[in-house]
Amino acid sequence: MANRMSKAGASLGITALAILLVSLGVSFSDAKAPGKTPSAEQILDKFVEATGGVAAYDKLQSSISKGALEIPAAGITVDLTVYSARPNKMCTIAESPAIGKNERGTDGTIFWEKSTMQGARVLEGEELAEALREAAFEGLVYWRGQYDSVAVAGTDTVAGNPCYKVVMKAKGGKPRTLSFDQKSGLLVRTQTTVPTQMGEIPIESFPGDYRKVGDVLQAYKSTVKVMGQERIMTMTSVEYNAAIPDSVFAVPADVQALLQKK
Repeated sequence: MANRMSKAGASLGITALAILLVSLGVSFSDAKAPGKTPSAEQILDKFVEATGGVAAYDKLQSSISKGALEIPAAGITVDLTVYSARPNKMCTIAESPAIGKNERGTDGTIFWEKSTMQGARVLEGEELAEALREAAFEGLVYWRGQYDSVAVAGTDTVAGNPCYKVVMKAKGGKPRTLSFDQKSGLLVRTQTTVPTQMGEIPIESFPGDYRKVGDVLQAYKSTVKVMGQERIMTMTSVEYNAAIPDSVFAVPADVQALLQKK
């Protein structure tokens, strides 16, 4: 699913799981002058502040998000549970009668997937690097440490509202374009290309329905467009600083067996 579901309001992140089931204190006061476009740094910092600020995010250590992924064209609804913990541990469980059980996770080093239909596999190379970036708990909060370059790429309009477009690129990663509402500062669209075992796949997502969870704003809904289909991710609950057993992030036995064969 994309970009991370419970982190930094993106937190509905964009990941290869969405393809498989198919995958944030600076205000720019000077930007209010007519014709004045803020810098990419100002736009990103405003997003972080608008969703709670660095101090609020620093208090978070883990999260458990629950919801559903709907694939209208196929008439399928998948139950989702996403566990996340600092610094970059994650486990996503997706289940439905139609697709069985799909799991995707990392202990911070090894990233694996397993499903009822395709069995287990271990991510490698570019796919592994991208997945580990997506698993970073802070999401966009500490963007300066995650991206090598950020630049304003003009303006955009999403749902009738003017936005600023920012292109971000991590070392060794694909550039991604993020659109931030000019008034609220919130992230409203992401466009990126994700490396998968099926090749590179373009994904576009529209996070929205931001709600306050403790001291931070969390996107509760995201519409994802991938491979000519639309998928709608809707969260029903988000719990921060929940106790999560280490076993949740442990590498499964069948994945360990694959690693021993390498």
